[in-house]
Amino acid sequence: MNPFYAEYIATAKILAKARGLTWDLVCDDKGKVSKDTRWNLTELVGMLPPPTLWLGQIGVDPVAFGKLNEIRRRMNQQPLVSGPMPQHWRDLYQAVFVHHLLVGKTKPQSAMLVAQGIRRMAPAAETTPPWAVTPEQIQQAYNAVLHSGDSGKLALDFATTVRTILDRQKLADIPALARFCIPYPTSESRSAQLRAETLRKRQNAHGGKEGLRRSLAERKSAAKLPEERAFWELARIVFTETPRTVSDVIRFAAFRVQIIMGFRIGETARLPLDWRRWREYLDADGSPAGKRGGFSHSLMIRHFAEKQEDDERGDGLSFYENTQHVPPMFEEILVETLEHVEKITTPLRERLRQQTETGRIFPEYTEDALVPASEMYVRMTGNAIFTHVDLPLELLRTYRGSYDPSFLADIRNMQIGRRQRGLSAFWTNPAQREIPVRTASGLPLHGKIDWQVAHIRVGDVERHIRNSRTTKLSDTSPTTTTDGTLLYPHELMFIMPVRNVIEGRNNGILDTTMYSAIGRIDRGDLIGSTSGKGCEPLFERYGMTEEDRALRLTPHALRHLQNTELFRLGVADTIITKKFNRRSVQQSHVYDHRSLAEDLADIDLPPEAEERLADKAMQVFKLISANKARGPVVDEFHRVQLEYGEEAAFDYLNAEADGLHVTPYGLCINSFTSDPCPKHLECFNGCLHLARTGVISEQDNLERMRDKFAKVIITLEALPEDRRNIGWANQLVHARLRYENIIKALGAEPGMQVFPDGNDLSVTAEQKAGATIIDAMKRLRDLDD
Repeated sequence: MNPFYAEYIATAKILAKARGLTWDLVCDDKGKVSKDTRWNLTELVGMLPPPTLWLGQIGVDPVAFGKLNEIRRRMNQQPLVSGPMPQHWRDLYQAVFVHHLLVGKTKPQSAMLVAQGIRRMAPAAETTPPWAVTPEQIQQAYNAVLHSGDSGKLALDFATTVRTILDRQKLADIPALARFCIPYPTSESRSAQLRAETLRKRQNAHGGKEGLRRSLAERKSAAKLPEERAFWELARIVFTETPRTVSDVIRFAAFRVQIIMGFRIGETARLPLDWRRWREYLDADGSPAGKRGGFSHSLMIRHFAEKQEDDERGDGLSFYENTQHVPPMFEEILVETLEHVEKITTPLRERLRQQTETGRIFPEYTEDALVPASEMYVRMTGNAIFTHVDLPLELLRTYRGSYDPSFLADIRNMQIGRRQRGLSAFWTNPAQREIPVRTASGLPLHGKIDWQVAHIRVGDVERHIRNSRTTKLSDTSPTTTTDGTLLYPHELMFIMPVRNVIEGRNNGILDTTMYSAIGRIDRGDLIGSTSGKGCEPLFERYGMTEEDRALRLTPHALRHLQNTELFRLGVADTIITKKFNRRSVQQSHVYDHRSLAEDLADIDLPPEAEERLADKAMQVFKLISANKARGPVVDEFHRVQLEYGEEAAFDYLNAEADGLHVTPYGLCINSFTSDPCPKHLECFNGCLHLARTGVISEQDNLERMRDKFAKVIITLEALPEDRRNIGWANQLVHARLRYENIIKALGAEPGMQVFPDGNDLSVTAEQKAGATIIDAMKRLRDLDD
């Protein structure tokens, strides 16, 4: 057994035992883990549901397993039989969760993405343990996963599992197994691989021709920004449309907060009810600053920041409390939005609080209480309509205009004495048949039932829900803040009815004053509400045209957009970093998607420069003024400026700096009016025109080139001596020189010239013998003398 594998598993078992987890999971012949031994991953890290993620399956992934057997049949191999993973693979699968959740402090969703690769890898290995897995088995498993989805996401996740678990942890005897995550030489596999590569480039914002920004106006990593039309349509929906359901009221409010504040979507979802914080400002005399022309007070929003150093504790994650200033122009709309949510959720919140304190589902009644069947129907389903009643359109319009809970009493009163509707179908349904229907005195009713007088015992319903309808249980489990305080779901702003199917049926009305299943809004619900993943997006429900209804948007893109706009408006990166709860300024620059033109737009220029410089020369002058460019053109500009003055320097820029070229490796300022560069895109080979920028794709491109040349060097050096010749030596020198130059480029700061003493690769030897503009000016001066 591989010693690294043995240590990895042993450590995981120790940590699991300390947390009271059962290591030897009990499962059926398909790998489904029993409820008694399965792991509650959400509870393990101290997070609030929903969602509640379980380690409840140690069998193979059914989709990938089916594709694996198809591949094996084509290769004339015996098909495999599905079932639980072998013990060593099962140990590895469980250990991945333990290490990621308890050591790495990641969230269950992230750990699940990595761990699922083990379930897809294990069947291809058959009886081979993880440490002895072969390249052929890795490739076969990879190709099965490659054909398991249309987008290529599963294949990327599988390669990540191999790279981060087997390779990085050294759990396998054969190193670098991720290099065998390659497609088979078939057209189908190659097409699937192309989709995966396209997705990878899009995720890394390297779309287009290897991430090359073809113009100054093109925003870097633009794929991470929301589509303009989708953004404005979402804003129109959540700020102007009338929500059709209570749940949509909550979603609209959450996205209003998201757009205004730029939170992470999880920070929005768990906004506390006690969110409002005011800061007062006084002058030196103790008077309100507003009397002196300043601000007397400002509004801050209390929230729980994610991805903080201080949100980790020994037994999981905790909520890190923070505050963020609300822009004054948005104070009114934010206060109005959150006060409205607090008002309409008051009945839900009070019931959830009582459920938390008592452990009961219907705390307003004793367990032996008998309530009318119609009322219990409303409390279980939430359906406010239980009779054949036609509600006045004006009443419906008024209610949906405010969702004031007081209107629900009017709707109930209008149904008194009317013929019941839906009660017989509900209470005689097999799902509820075990609940006895009783008389007002508690005697069971049989045969034909008069639903006007039928009653239900509260304890019978509570027992039924706990045993058979657990998804109807409210979220009452607390989590912990960093100061050790317990935080309960009813103390969060965005709570809503869960398992709510009534509002989805012909715009039904849900009675929030009686419905019993309550929980906080799920970040997955918010993501799906705009992206369409797992649920109907808001665009489809509220879009005005077919094009609007087809729009999609990733909520996190709103954060990227606000970050970029703050940079564009000249806000300091330190302030942006603090606003977005980041650990370093560098993280904020990752979210900066301004184009080079936007980077330079706010630079102030002297009037004479604006008068004399053409557009492209103006852009170069801005780069020089912002200290963002280096190179011979810049050096000669400074020499002309020093010796002949500003006007001559501007004339030089107009003549020579006619091209500002953005390459995958940095900026090139040089004149290519007459001839193209003979070493186009070989800037990293020591060209003195190359200057680094802060673009992330630039760093990635250089790193990939570095790795390629490193592999070439290793391959050449590994050749036996009897196969080495003059060509071998030239190749090795060539590769080493470029490798060293790329290392220099990677080490250069943004705006700095990479090779200040390098060669001018843009001109030939004959051109180098020519004169510069300085030489021409000197000759003219000598003639005058």
